[in-house]
Amino acid sequence: MKLGTVAVISLDPWDEVWRRNQHLASRLIALGLAEHVTYVNPASSDKVPDRTPVPGVTVVSPRRRVPKRLGGLRFVARSLRRTVDRCDILWVNDPTTGYFLSRRDGVTYDVTDDWRSAWQSPREMRRLLRAEDSLAVRARTVVCSEDLRRRWRERYNVDAVVVKNAVDVTAIRQAEPRDLGGHGPHVGYVGTLHSERIDVKLILKTADALTAGQLHLVGPDSLSSEARATLASHERIILHGSVSSSEVPSWLVAFDVLICPHVVSSFTLSLDAIKAYEYLATSRPVVATPTSGFQDLQAPGLVVTEEGFVRAVLHASAQSEQFHREVPDWDDRTREFAQALTGGALG
Repeated sequence: MKLGTVAVISLDPWDEVWRRNQHLASRLIALGLAEHVTYVNPASSDKVPDRTPVPGVTVVSPRRRVPKRLGGLRFVARSLRRTVDRCDILWVNDPTTGYFLSRRDGVTYDVTDDWRSAWQSPREMRRLLRAEDSLAVRARTVVCSEDLRRRWRERYNVDAVVVKNAVDVTAIRQAEPRDLGGHGPHVGYVGTLHSERIDVKLILKTADALTAGQLHLVGPDSLSSEARATLASHERIILHGSVSSSEVPSWLVAFDVLICPHVVSSFTLSLDAIKAYEYLATSRPVVATPTSGFQDLQAPGLVVTEEGFVRAVLHASAQSEQFHREVPDWDDRTREFAQALTGGALG
């Protein structure tokens, strides 16, 4: 049974750095689970034409003509109303825009991160709480991580559906490692560089402990200028910047050790990081702090520790053992997500 047409109000734009929404939207079409997906980008001040990046998916980029503090999101939602109402299912990922479009019996809220645990200005926090309070009542289905499921039960007495992230297993296992140059070991982090997520001090300690090789940071850079300068000045750290999703597999399999040095906070504990599944799909040893989904995983060659992080990285970099691990594929997750969306069909 097909879902019909789906509209997703996304927190993330459709770009070359694929995230959860892009994987799920494209596979709903590829697996024949939906007829069409309208992917709504975050609003911007620029006028951007609609486009079709993959068959069956139309990307719409609404224009925000009025600042948020003056009701800009309400006007954005009004401009999207006709487009959304033509769709059979409304999938909300951006609550502050999506709640203006939601109906009491017709929305699925996909809570990917607990943004109320991240830094927000007072105005942004009020906007978020107002939206989530409304969606807790209106949403027929709430989808989230294991940790967020507990939080939504405590906050709203809502029993959410857990649909975790996944990975394109075939793409990673067929990838050819890129040439990183220089002598190893090559220790790598692949993901967004953001002060709410990565532990800059722990990265520096790890790089200090390396007597050879390099520590590579690959991903979009949202660091403060001070943190960026500190990392870039270290002789064993290389910042590679953002890469397209098609390049990620070749980076992952090029490293001798994969690391996730995230800060352990209420925000990161809510995350179900895609990198957890990407890392495990390789045969490389993995060292992570107990957060971002890693705290719930057990697998050969995976070490989850905070106090012993640097020591575990050094031990792993001195080994040559390879590991085979079973990990979920995006096709499996998309089927789970499609089942959750059927509970949010617009009547």
